[in-house]
Amino acid sequence: MSCLTTAGFQINCSETIGGIKAIYLGDYATFANTATIDPTSNLVTALTTGDVYEFALPKHTGSFTEEAAISIENGTVYYTQTIVASFHGMSAARALQLQNIAKGRNVLFVQDNNDNIWMCGYKDGVQVTAFTTATGTAKGDLNGYTVTFTGEEKDKAYLLDQDAGDTPFEDFTTVTVEPGTL
Repeated sequence: MSCLTTAGFQINCSETIGGIKAIYLGDYATFANTATIDPTSNLVTALTTGDVYEFALPKHTGSFTEEAAISIENGTVYYTQTIVASFHGMSAARALQLQNIAKGRNVLFVQDNNDNIWMCGYKDGVQVTAFTTATGTAKGDLNGYTVTFTGEEKDKAYLLDQDAGDTPFEDFTTVTVEPGTL
């Protein structure tokens, strides 16, 4: 296998921002290993038919981090995808939904604040690796939930190929977005 460098990087304009605005959970059995990925651009160009469930996030309460684990001695590389999301307000319905999510494996889509959508857990899925319920101590503290999803993948998260300014999944008519209701 050839591992050739094909291009370098320029310094980009300072026009991106950090953070995430929403996550979308899709059933692992539906979305894992089924996307069409363009081999020249590494973009997801088609998704299988299925539902994703939207979890909107308050500002400054979520993050997506991807870290390479490289072993020169063993000749291996994989990527750990970590998504952290906080949700305001505790309720029995939210607690039950998060408890059920913690028991399963999903494919997770991250919408960042630049309106990119990243597909995490494409081959092996993501799972809940931490789940905290907190009332807080002071009146300004979080009363709600913080959930950490983790995936370990052979390849970096894939970016969905969509037109700028589109609503999430607009270019993927096979996907039905179920808006958050809890």
